[in-house]
Order: sequence, then structure tokens, then C-alpha cells
Amino acid sequence: MPEAKRPTVDEVLAGALHTIENQLLPNLEDTWARAAASQLMGTLEYARALIAGEETLDARIDEVEAAIAGLLRDHPGLEAALAGSGGETRAFATLDRASRLLRHAVADETAAGEAIRRTLRPLIARHADEELGETMPMLMRFGGTPRRAER
Repeated sequence: MPEAKRPTVDEVLAGALHTIENQLLPNLEDTWARAAASQLMGTLEYARALIAGEETLDARIDEVEAAIAGLLRDHPGLEAALAGSGGETRAFATLDRASRLLRHAVADETAAGEAIRRTLRPLIARHADEELGETMPMLMRFGGTPRRAER
């Protein structure tokens, strides 16, 4: 007889989702309770995605730092647009620098502004799309699209 093993975190979360969907939701009459259960399911689905996926924040920040370094190398005058930037963490400081450059590029019709719009803007947009894809199951539940919670 095989030894019993502990369930994985994903199996525990899948079991919680199954219980909420098949036991709790069918028996909840209160609209707010049903909405809360649906939101809890979205949070658990997001947790499963986080556990299953690779940490992407460091890689994304590395990409943004490399893009900023390239822009500053090719257009040293952009340093002035970064005056006062900073933050408590590497990610915050890097995204603050990116934000300052993007804000600067709005009114900059020079080659430097064009380089920011061509290089940094699509990179940040891609990262935002990826992040949205990761969080969408949870956001849909919190945004009023309960899917399985509906009767």
C-alpha cells in the first residue's frame, strides 16, 4: 500500500475552489455573500497562477533598466529628465525613472523623445499586458463578472 502524502498547495487551492463552487455557492441566497464567495474564488485562482508561474518582476525590471541605460547612453541629455527620481526598492526606483522618461517624451519632439516612445513605451505596455493577463481571473471576479457564481 502506498504511503499517504501531503497534498500540494495547488491541490489544496483547487479543493477550496471546488468546495466554494459546488457546496457554498449553490446554498447562498444573499447577493453580497455570493459576490464575496465569487471574489474569494478569483483570489484563489490568482494564487494558483502565482504559485505555478515564474517570478517575472525581476526580469521585467532588468528589461526596463537595460532600456533606460540604452536611452541614456544614446541620448545623454535625458539625464536631466531623471532629476529627483528614486524609490525605496529597485523596482520602484526603476519604474519611477521610466515614468519620468515617458512623461518627458510626451512633449519632446527630438530624436531622444522618439527613442523613448519607440523603445520604452512598448516595453512598459507589454509588461502591463502581461501583468493584466496574470491578474485577469481575479479582476473579473472583483469587477462584477462572477462566471460560475451566477445562477
